[in-house]
Amino acid sequence: AFAVAAHLDTEILLMDEVLAVGDAEFQKKCLGKMGDAAEAGRTIVFVSHNMAAVQRLCGRGVLLNRGMVAAAGPIGAV
Repeated sequence: AFAVAAHLDTEILLMDEVLAVGDAEFQKKCLGKMGDAAEAGRTIVFVSHNMAAVQRLCGRGVLLNRGMVAAAGPIGAV
């Protein structure tokens, strides 16, 4: 599904735990494609428990706790 979404010309991509599957090479390729999309001005909503990937890809973050916003702001602070 990621391969299809990465090649569509949409303004917003919603990526929910896309890095939870696949090997390291697949994950690296996914992060690269998401980075390219972000640099092209597309909005990416990236949902993950992988903090290293979140910090690499995101400039801003929203932390949810039981469906409520617990924190929002620069990724390093959140």
